[in-house]
Amino acid sequence: MKTSLLILLLLCVFHSFSSYSQTVQKIGKTEILFQLNDRAVEKDQEFFVVDSTGKKRALVKVTVFNSQQAKAKIIKGKVEDIKVGMRIADRSPANIGETTTAQGLPSGLKSKYSWGALGSYMMNSMNAKFSYNNTNQTASMSGSGFGALGYFDYTLNKDLQIRALGGLEQFSAKQSKETAVCAKGTSGDCNVSISYLSMYGVGKYNITKSKNKFWVGAGMGYLMAMSKSSTVLDTSLITSNQVLSLALGLDMGLGGNKILPMSLEYSLFPSSATVSASFISLKVGIGFGM
Repeated sequence: MKTSLLILLLLCVFHSFSSYSQTVQKIGKTEILFQLNDRAVEKDQEFFVVDSTGKKRALVKVTVFNSQQAKAKIIKGKVEDIKVGMRIADRSPANIGETTTAQGLPSGLKSKYSWGALGSYMMNSMNAKFSYNNTNQTASMSGSGFGALGYFDYTLNKDLQIRALGGLEQFSAKQSKETAVCAKGTSGDCNVSISYLSMYGVGKYNITKSKNKFWVGAGMGYLMAMSKSSTVLDTSLITSNQVLSLALGLDMGLGGNKILPMSLEYSLFPSSATVSASFISLKVGIGFGM
């Protein structure tokens, strides 16, 4: 029994030692050198330097490495607070100076969640075919509108995120005709104006893994018409619609937990025999939780 307890104790001690075996070996003016002990790292991977009490003293980023050691640049914290023998820990959501007892997310990700609000400027286009006095007509309409949405990002890993959005958007477009063929022959102003309650789901792939994340994405949207008017469309048929979206964006870290999200998105409505429509939206906002 005593032998078993001794073996168990030795195993626990060995596990604890191996868990904290990545330690600072040398300290320069702006960089440190730490041992890897066969652990795999990547260039630009970020780690915390942690003291014996578990308090985070600095954030460092790997610049060069081999199978035994890694050199890392100090990107947050003071070099005076780092001592030889301090351990290296995976980056987690805690800030410098806070104590941590658990590993965080993969390098470069401070939180699994972020959220915020976006303002949207929409450039809309629609082609609509209709008939007036037994003559086929086509209205090639364009215009702009605005939107206000909230968003929520969930991080799957350092490469992939899922963004959910919801809010109000305005689809407005028009064309002026020389003759009165719109509104059943009473106006030359062909137009459509629809206010949507919009919901989107977008998959994001992070091209860069740094504080400023460039990303590309694709997704779908479900749009419910809240109000509608048109001089070329039968508004009784306008209820809800879906769109397919492609996006290019940047989530810019502002310091702390603040984010400046920006994106350019192209959304396409399903076409019918008489109507085709799309819009390009430029979204900018403020977010938290990065």
